[in-house]
Amino acid sequence: MGKHRFSLEPVLSYRESLVEIREMELAEAVKVQRRAEDVLRALQEERWRVLKEMRHLRQASRLDQLDLLVAESYLTRLEADLVSQATVVQELAQRTEEHRAALSTALKDKKKLERLKEHEQQRHAREESLAEQGTIDELNTSRYNRRRVI
Repeated sequence: MGKHRFSLEPVLSYRESLVEIREMELAEAVKVQRRAEDVLRALQEERWRVLKEMRHLRQASRLDQLDLLVAESYLTRLEADLVSQATVVQELAQRTEEHRAALSTALKDKKKLERLKEHEQQRHAREESLAEQGTIDELNTSRYNRRRVI
């Protein structure tokens, strides 16, 4: 018997390419999320730096009201940026989870087809083995009958 071809091979190929696409999408989503988290951390560090500077200004022997006012204004702006960036990070984390779920689904679909292909190959191998055994039995029967006739 000849080589058996899986009837759903084009679908399996499509599922494999879909998995690759989902992996790339997830990788990109993770990369974007990490960049946003880095920006958030930088804003938090800047906020702590400004708070430290403001504490230092308040403890200074000569209190400069203008410097303190500028620092407070900057701190207010930083806190607004922090809230905004935290929202962005949260949205990106949600998007990353959606990509992760899509990849998981694509992997499951691909795995189902791979199992189906494996079962079909095993069935085909059994059928081939049975056909081969039938041919061997037929040859042995013919030989036996020829020996009896002689």
